[in-house]
Amino acid sequence: MSYSFTFDLSKLSQALFREIADFSEKGKITERAGERARYLVKKFKVDKITGLPICDSITVIEDLIEANIKNSLHKTHFLNANKRVLFLPHCCRKYMDSRCKATFDPKTASYLCAHCSKGCQVHKATLLSKKQNYDVYVLPGSSCVKKILQKKAYDGVVGVACTEEIGLATKILERANIASQNIPLIKNGCASTQFNFATLQRVLKNES
Repeated sequence: MSYSFTFDLSKLSQALFREIADFSEKGKITERAGERARYLVKKFKVDKITGLPICDSITVIEDLIEANIKNSLHKTHFLNANKRVLFLPHCCRKYMDSRCKATFDPKTASYLCAHCSKGCQVHKATLLSKKQNYDVYVLPGSSCVKKILQKKAYDGVVGVACTEEIGLATKILERANIASQNIPLIKNGCASTQFNFATLQRVLKNES
């Protein structure tokens, strides 16, 4: 969904994200995501740590749960993919100005990481994904996904994005019968966004 507020879950315990993943992978999807979200918000004190109202905290955690449930449903299809790609949002670059040395490729409407900052999530994600034989594109928006897929025969996609962009991209991928695994942002906004790097590692390495 599109949020009318900003949030930052980066200070929350990794155990929260692990529990969300476990919940979706153990056949518990019949339980309402909202009920589980309320339980996790209380258990991990999400509202107190983030400063979000409890209703907004529940919304964000519920969206994370639903994204993980969809990943679980698509996981077998994804594991059978032969040619995989990672799509990253350009807003998670450490710098959004001239300090970022990434080059822009107009043919794919994507950025190519120049590895100019060791603390940049794009830098770290690109290195990791290359080791796992993924192609990587750093995108300004989900509209670029269709253009890239028309040029390259990918049958497996890992997408890092806000839930709104994930929803738009998922429709494109489902129509093309391309398996996907989605990693929602844990800090939103138009710059300095963040995703859970441990989650990305598990997905790229096919770990449970």
